[in-house]
Amino acid sequence: MISLGKYLQAFSSLKRGSTKFGMAPHKPVLLMAFLEMVEKGMMVENRVSVDADLVGAFQNMWELLVQTLHQADFTQPFYYLQNDKAAKQAFWKLVPKPGYSINAHIKSVNTLQEVLDYGCFADDLYELMLDQVSRELLRQTLLDT
Repeated sequence: MISLGKYLQAFSSLKRGSTKFGMAPHKPVLLMAFLEMVEKGMMVENRVSVDADLVGAFQNMWELLVQTLHQADFTQPFYYLQNDKAAKQAFWKLVPKPGYSINAHIKSVNTLQEVLDYGCFADDLYELMLDQVSRELLRQTLLDT
């Protein structure tokens, strides 16, 4: 049985930096972009590449949701989302290309594309993202918190 509850809890308590503009919106916006990509059929396997689709989805979601003066940069949450956990298990990980490692935030999209093979979710979270009802509950949790 896949536990939606642990991911609803995780999504409602993401680690977010505190800034002079308020809580950083980057992780929730990135997760919303991922959910939208799944919904639109842009993410058909549990592998997220840094490409125009991801950048566009993030920018669109940012414009819809963010009313503060935060900078729209997806590279930071793309890296730091690895630190968030659901039931003490990380639910997002980055897989570097052979011969590379990613052990710090990479600010440059070009550099990130050079070293990253893909990012992926925990298998059970990805299964939930594929389900319309679960995806909507995850989305609503992000919006509510």
